[in-house]
Amino acid sequence: MDLLAAGGYPEPPELLAVGERDKLLVELHQRTFGPSLPAVVSCPACGELLEIELAADDLQGEAAATELVELVPAGLPIRFRSPTAGDLLAVAGAADVAEGRRILLERCVDAPLSAEHEDLVVTRMAEADPGAWIELALECPGCACTWSAPFDIVSFLWAELDACAQRVVGDVHALASAYGWRESDVLALSPARRDAYLELVGR
Repeated sequence: MDLLAAGGYPEPPELLAVGERDKLLVELHQRTFGPSLPAVVSCPACGELLEIELAADDLQGEAAATELVELVPAGLPIRFRSPTAGDLLAVAGAADVAEGRRILLERCVDAPLSAEHEDLVVTRMAEADPGAWIELALECPGCACTWSAPFDIVSFLWAELDACAQRVVGDVHALASAYGWRESDVLALSPARRDAYLELVGR
């Protein structure tokens, strides 16, 4: 969630519904890296690596409100809200899926639930925040296998930022070694000028 704070989001990110948080992270990716999200996936049938390119606009689901929603199964009123990014942090240390589910329901539902009503509320939570879970429909051009894979913008964006940071470190090392420049000198260059100098030193 520090990503949103670094990106200039003014409110506490942990209060956002998960789908709304992910929508903002996709927008942050657009501002930082552009509208396309390139990725590589492995076919589960033949192992072939597929290069895919996702459009940021296709990954922004509908936003969910975090206020309580009333559900009335068989005359019993149940009030719940969509899970927030803060709720996900709270269940991150759960021992297993069952414990994580219990913690999440305790935080998001205003009364204890029977096992039957738990399933109903979990289903309605998913329906109330469709942007919280995004699945990609994929097909392998080699063996024609089709499958679905979840897309996690948090992990994806962190990986992009880490790769970018590693590239910058490499650029600084190459140009500092070639020209004796300080790190601040290299970072002060525009990306285009930095690339021009890297080409001259054969990187």
